[in-house]
Formats: sequence, structure tokens, C-alpha cells
Amino acid sequence: MASPDLLTRIYNCSIDTGVHPWKHAMVVILNKPNKPDYSLTKAYRPISLLECIAKLLEKIVAKRVNADIISADLLPMSQFSSRLQHNTINTIATLMHKIQATCQTSNVGALLLFDISGFFNNVNPEHVTQVF
Repeated sequence: MASPDLLTRIYNCSIDTGVHPWKHAMVVILNKPNKPDYSLTKAYRPISLLECIAKLLEKIVAKRVNADIISADLLPMSQFSSRLQHNTINTIATLMHKIQATCQTSNVGALLLFDISGFFNNVNPEHVTQVF
């Protein structure tokens, strides 16, 4: 028997207390295609298989976090990743506009791009959750 009110209460309680009620997941290890050496851990990708109810809770939390980020204006307009209405086309158009504007002023420009491997594995959780 479906009980949407009960599920809503569980989600709200979980968010209010900061406790994820579904702590267990099945982890499946997948081979990354076309890797030259499968003896290295980077040749594999762990995938966490959660209950659908847990995935829904995580989507709710992600939407709330994004809404807070937008309402507090925490990200500059030049931040495109993980933002609504910001996609690859917007990123390229903005980059092209900045390049053209720089060329028209005869200024010298520089572009620095980062591809940080293993970034989230090395984030200090105390710094991320620190209240300012």
C-alpha cells in the first residue's frame, strides 16, 4: 500500500536530522573500456547501487543545496558545472565571447583549464563543512 505522506515525513526527518536512513548499498566494480593495464585501480569504476527511495532522497537534497546556492548567489556567472540552465553550449559561447573581446582590444589573454583527477577523493571534509 502506497503512503506518500509517510515517505514525506521520513524524508523531512532525514533532512532535519542529517541522517541518511538507507546506509547500505551494493557496490559493483566495472571495467573502464580500453584501459591498457587492468592491474591498476584506475582501470575500474565502482558503482554504488542504492534503493530507489534512497536515490530520491539524494535528489531532493541536491535540489535543496542547489536552490540555496542560487538564492545566496554563491557561484559566479562564469561557473557552469552543475548549474541549471548552464550547459556546454553556454560555456563555449561565453568563452568565445571573451576571446573575441580580448582580441578586439589588442590585449593578451590567457586561459587556464583544470582537470583534477581524484579531486573528491582528496577533499578535506572538515574544510568543506566549516561554517563561516
